[in-house]
Amino acid sequence: MKLKDKVAIITGGSAGIGKAIALGMAKEGANIVITARNEERLKIAEQDIKNVGVEVLALKSDISVLSDIKDMVDKTVQKYGKIDILVNNAGISGAPIPFLEKNEETFDKVVAINQKGVFFCTQFVAREMVKRKYGKIIGICSAQARVGVPLSTEYAGTKGAMLAMTRAMAAELSPMGINVNAIACGITTDTEMIMAANYPEEMIQRIVNVTPLRRTASVKDYIGIAILLSSDEGSFITGQTISVDGGVTMP
Repeated sequence: MKLKDKVAIITGGSAGIGKAIALGMAKEGANIVITARNEERLKIAEQDIKNVGVEVLALKSDISVLSDIKDMVDKTVQKYGKIDILVNNAGISGAPIPFLEKNEETFDKVVAINQKGVFFCTQFVAREMVKRKYGKIIGICSAQARVGVPLSTEYAGTKGAMLAMTRAMAAELSPMGINVNAIACGITTDTEMIMAANYPEEMIQRIVNVTPLRRTASVKDYIGIAILLSSDEGSFITGQTISVDGGVTMP
């Protein structure tokens, strides 16, 4: 197993892409920490991961709150003694309304989770990783960091920030034995976030029409690349944002 006895934190790990990656890593032998704000979904995900046969710690947590991030790190270290992998998956979409109608409240909420949360989750976890000179950090980014999509300006902005932060963090942390990478996902319609955002069907169809593979993504499409980036097989990859988007952002 590629991740045997590793300890992986997956934020937003109770559903969607985060849960799929958590289950995939568990099947490769990793012990799992998942965080989420929804306790009901968190309990379901916890049991599903336990059924794989690994240890799991499920924490109700809001990554826009620094005390919650500190608690997440402290409880992980208390239980497992280390952190090998961090997947910055937790995120929210903005309201699917025109740019000229966006408001400050929505903007601040998206930035607090998608950008500030990623920044400080990485910082707090990396402080533990540098003690062992080992770590794998993965950000769940989006094709929207590279292409313009209507109605989601604030979301795209935070994913663009993740792309830039991935490079900057890698430049600082890689010499300390920590690989920092991101996965730029295509539109993934089997996630609660996309369902809740209620994007117009015609908008999704336009994206499919310009995607060479002519389909949307499934959460399972990201498991393999996440395992590669978090395993020793990906030890010479750092500072990269790897597109898994059906070819929509190919040059």
